[in-house]
Amino acid sequence: IGIPFSRFVSLAKEAKRTIPEDKRVVLGVDRLDYTKGLPQRLKAFELLLAKHPEYIEKIELLQIAVPSRTDVKEYMDLKEQMDQLVGCINGRFSTATWSPIRYIYGTIGQQELAAFYRDAAICFVTPLRDGMNLVAKEYVACQINSPPGVLIVSPFAGAGQNMLEALLCNPYELTETMETLHRALTMPEDERTLRMNYLRKREKNQDVNFWMKSFLKAIGRLSEEGSPIVLPNSLKPLSMEDFDEYFAIRNSLFNQKLALLLDYDGTLAPLAPHPDLAIIPPQTKELLQRLANIPDVYIAIISGRGVNNVKEMVGVDNITYAGSHGLEIIHPDGSKFHYPMPPEYEQKANALLKELQDQVCKDGAWVESKGVYMTFHYRNVPLDTQPDLVSKAKDLIEEHGFVASHAHAAVEAKPPINWNKGRASIYILRTAFGLDWSERVTIIYAGDDTTDEDAIQALKGMALTFRITQNDISVKTAADRRLTSTQCVVTLLRWVERYCARLPINKPGSVCTAPSAPNAKN
Repeated sequence: IGIPFSRFVSLAKEAKRTIPEDKRVVLGVDRLDYTKGLPQRLKAFELLLAKHPEYIEKIELLQIAVPSRTDVKEYMDLKEQMDQLVGCINGRFSTATWSPIRYIYGTIGQQELAAFYRDAAICFVTPLRDGMNLVAKEYVACQINSPPGVLIVSPFAGAGQNMLEALLCNPYELTETMETLHRALTMPEDERTLRMNYLRKREKNQDVNFWMKSFLKAIGRLSEEGSPIVLPNSLKPLSMEDFDEYFAIRNSLFNQKLALLLDYDGTLAPLAPHPDLAIIPPQTKELLQRLANIPDVYIAIISGRGVNNVKEMVGVDNITYAGSHGLEIIHPDGSKFHYPMPPEYEQKANALLKELQDQVCKDGAWVESKGVYMTFHYRNVPLDTQPDLVSKAKDLIEEHGFVASHAHAAVEAKPPINWNKGRASIYILRTAFGLDWSERVTIIYAGDDTTDEDAIQALKGMALTFRITQNDISVKTAADRRLTSTQCVVTLLRWVERYCARLPINKPGSVCTAPSAPNAKN
């Protein structure tokens, strides 16, 4: 479950470089076992080269396969399949000076392995089913250079359950795996550093000695009886006591300052048939203003609305407003940020707006224009005609070179730029707290839409994240916790206010030292 972290750090410091500095290597280290998903990994890598030929001669997959059960027919067949796949992919993409896959079938020494871990740009841990998978932890321990690499893990490995800052991908879905690998290869340096710092901090604290002590402590509690078994129910309305318990077991995430990053529609204000009718309740507005007046509480509203509109709808002073999913930002001091947009998209947006208005704005459908960003609303369209209109709108959006994404009874059109609520959240935090923001501030993020998943993913493991799902258990989310309604968000904010009101009994300036866990009740 844990590794001797300091030993791998020492090995990484002592090992000689085995990968040239100008080469980007994707590393896989596994037993040759059918549970490890090695054929799927090779096929996903092949798909990456086919879809993104710019990586040809730029990256290499180094797959180390340690022999296992060599006398069993199924394992012999797997080895033959791997040999054929490597040969096929290398034959398809190799050039005179480069081969995409370097395949090592055998064992290597621990120091050489530490060098591979240290120098690899990406570690690809994608088993179909596994235990903890210590390769992921060993890679993190050896990431001593700057800038660091990126860890990709499967949710079907134990590491995927607690190494939350890694990128997760389902190895059964080749396209998803390919897209995750592409995301890792294009991840900005600051995000790589942030994720790896968190991973290294956790693995250093929770090394093999930590787990040994925790096991012994758990064994000592086995004789205790009388505590009832309570099955979790994440979709019940949450009380203040529920949040007491939830935050108490996450006290290691709490720092001196607190940042609340919140969506508007469906999070602070209940969803409504028309955006103009989505009004923030007066009590919620007053609560936000009281929180904004606390010196060490920072609030940012990040919405798909235009920035001036969301600022007008919320109407709270001394907070940050981000509109159009972060394309435009107004800071508390009045300074503004506008994401630089290619000028041709203004003309494309005008043409798209006209076509949407001419072809799909009927039966109650309409388009909300926010410059180069727009939303096609169909909430009031009869159910039997919605599918055709939505399909047509989506086609028009994509024909004009925009990205179409689904929201609540709407289709959003945005330029194909590498900017979203996730990137905007990190920009806002870095601007407010500096490059070391992750060490100085505790983040709570809450949103209800698919666009909020960009922020939830970007802040995974670095923030406490909530997704308002309206009691719909089918909603797929990477959030730490689901909330049933905007009222649960109010309860969360009230918990924060009550918590910060305990300032007199805390150390000076320590606004956000997490509370102790409540006493167990028999």
